[in-house]
Amino acid sequence: MAGVLERQLAKAIDKRWAVFAAKAADGSLLADEMSLRAAAYMAGELILPCCCMLCSKAKLNELLAQTGLCQGRPELTAKLAALVYDDLARCNGLG
Repeated sequence: MAGVLERQLAKAIDKRWAVFAAKAADGSLLADEMSLRAAAYMAGELILPCCCMLCSKAKLNELLAQTGLCQGRPELTAKLAALVYDDLARCNGLG
């Protein structure tokens, strides 16, 4: 069960990721590295202030799986979680 913070983050990420919905629907998002990195950056901006609570790939994976873009797309969820984690690691020295 997701907490209030996770639900609110998922909603905020959903709003930002709406621009990628068409690419996710037709499956081309996974092949578009620039769009994947842009989506990861957008999510990372929202997660950064509270990243100490979401500092593992598993937690990020759970959070992103709650978004409309990633629901039912485990490969996309894993790829975006890895990219977001890498962005946050660069900013905060996560390890």
